[in-house]
Amino acid sequence: MSVPVVQHQIDQRRRDDRVVGVRQRTPAPNRAAQGKPRRPRRNAAWQWFALALLGCLLGILLWAVLLRMTITLIPPLGEARVVPLTDVAFPIAAIGNADSMQIEAVRLESTITITETGEALTEVPMPDGRAKGTIMVINMLEQAVALPQGTEFIASGGGGEVRYMLDAPATVPPAVTTSTLTSRTTDYGQVEVAVTARSAGSASNVGENSVTTLLLPGQGPIANDNGQIILRNAPITGGSETMRRIVSETDEARLLGAALTKAYAQGMRDLADQATQRMLQIDELTIDPSAIQLGQPQVYGAPQLTPVVGTVLDPRNAEMQMTVAVTFRVYAIKADQTIQAQLQQVVPQRFQGGSTPICRVGELSAFKVAEWHPTTTAIVINGEIRCSPQMPIPAAVVNDLPKQLQGVSNAQATTLLEELKAKGIISGYTLPTRNQLPPLPQLITVRVGEATIP
Repeated sequence: MSVPVVQHQIDQRRRDDRVVGVRQRTPAPNRAAQGKPRRPRRNAAWQWFALALLGCLLGILLWAVLLRMTITLIPPLGEARVVPLTDVAFPIAAIGNADSMQIEAVRLESTITITETGEALTEVPMPDGRAKGTIMVINMLEQAVALPQGTEFIASGGGGEVRYMLDAPATVPPAVTTSTLTSRTTDYGQVEVAVTARSAGSASNVGENSVTTLLLPGQGPIANDNGQIILRNAPITGGSETMRRIVSETDEARLLGAALTKAYAQGMRDLADQATQRMLQIDELTIDPSAIQLGQPQVYGAPQLTPVVGTVLDPRNAEMQMTVAVTFRVYAIKADQTIQAQLQQVVPQRFQGGSTPICRVGELSAFKVAEWHPTTTAIVINGEIRCSPQMPIPAAVVNDLPKQLQGVSNAQATTLLEELKAKGIISGYTLPTRNQLPPLPQLITVRVGEATIP
């Protein structure tokens, strides 16, 4: 075969190969449109792997977030420094005009006069009848003894000494002595006199021969059986008591209590009305006098009772009246701004909020108002300020605690924290309510909180 022929065949094959190449580069028909699955690309597997890895990382992160726990330790307090507050006055200013160290209130006043009527209920036995009787006076002297008007006889009774007055003047004849050759006889003079007790009542009744002394006007007493006078008496009776209705101190106290109760109720209504007119309300802790103080005599002055204590009344008309006047005072405040609540603000502001606070830097302050009372222009308090230094918690305790608590139960963690508290290293703590603590110390955060004064 000649060279030109061979060359022609080679050229023809090259042209055929180019035609076939063009045909192969023609786009293939859409197999998806023809219902045939498309062959996946080679990098799809790497995409799924990346998504799975990201999911794992997110799961681990979520697990760590859910397990993470924060424990707060409260530092202990050192010995407190106590500063007393004695009779410290906080001025009272008008509503809307008070500064941060004044009490905002309005003073109200009302004088109430009450007349209460009641019945005297006390009945007491009162002496009525007087004892009467006779006494035999025997004269041992040889001269007569005159018993003028005003002569008294003294007896010993069950209630003590009892005195009797001679009803009518009398004379006791003298003793008469008769002598014979063989004997000498003396007949004493005697007279029986009627007597009446000086005081009424059963206490003037005495038994037989109870009279012991004769008392002549202007002379000293003459004792019975003293060699001059002999006194003998039968029982002296007739003294008695009768039940009488009187005005007693018990009746006065009962009527006074009723009058003061009415005065208090009316006074509170009047003060409440005054406060309402000012669109305020009364602070019940500033009521003066209070219901308890109302029983003190200096509060209500001198009540007028008619009739007076001790007056005997007819049971058919035993009425009595009591008139009493009381002045009530109170402070009115805006709603929910009681004096007590305002003191909780103005006391710290005055002693800790100024330029020279009582408690030093690093000390916690606590204010206690033990007692307060209103005056006409101020609220006066007594109490104290406690300045307590906040002690540090050792850094080693804070740093080591996550390792000690990792993976333990809540009960074990509580026991460990209580031991720190018992040793005075901390004064308290907050531990989340979880059965089990995180297994890794990195998931436990220990922070130091602020101490508080109990």
